Amino acid sequence: MSTLIYNPCEEEIFDPVCDPCLDDIEHGRIRSIALIHKSYKATIESDPENPNLWADGLNAKLIFIIPETLGSFDGGSPVEATGYGDQSTKVTGYNFVANYKDPNYKGNCNFYNSIKKSSNWHFAFRTETLTRISGKPVSITPKSPIAEDLNSEVVWDVEVKWAEKDQPCPFVTPEGVFSCDFLA
Repeated sequence: MSTLIYNPCEEEIFDPVCDPCLDDIEHGRIRSIALIHKSYKATIESDPENPNLWADGLNAKLIFIIPETLGSFDGGSPVEATGYGDQSTKVTGYNFVANYKDPNYKGNCNFYNSIKKSSNWHFAFRTETLTRISGKPVSITPKSPIAEDLNSEVVWDVEVKWAEKDQPCPFVTPEGVFSCDFLA
């Protein structure tokens, strides 16, 4: 049970989990992404593992899904403020950057040219079995670099940035949501 020592500025500190037999290690890579309109984020967050909510958002064009990506998430750079007393600084939030590649180069040109102009979308990204959603709307910067290598692929190279107070907490990815079949 968590113990809260009285301090009017202190939030409850939750107990850490210790599992010496940990067998559900999550593997990396941003494997899929979704953009969730800010008007629909609370609906998804009410039950993020419910595929029906994702389908409703997709049908209403309040969610866009790119089911097959290759990417990374930097985990956040801390934003610090001046500390007081013996504390030199304090963490007040994070600046996050996620980068992903979308292989649907020709087909998604109009999508990226239109979505980059909006500041109304939250970023969801899936690793092996878990998904996270940004707490704040994101900025989306698509690029389409072309290498001189004859065997290279031309893909969308997308950078997503946002800032918020806390780390995005993962939830179990709803079954089938991040697939081409779900989009059909």
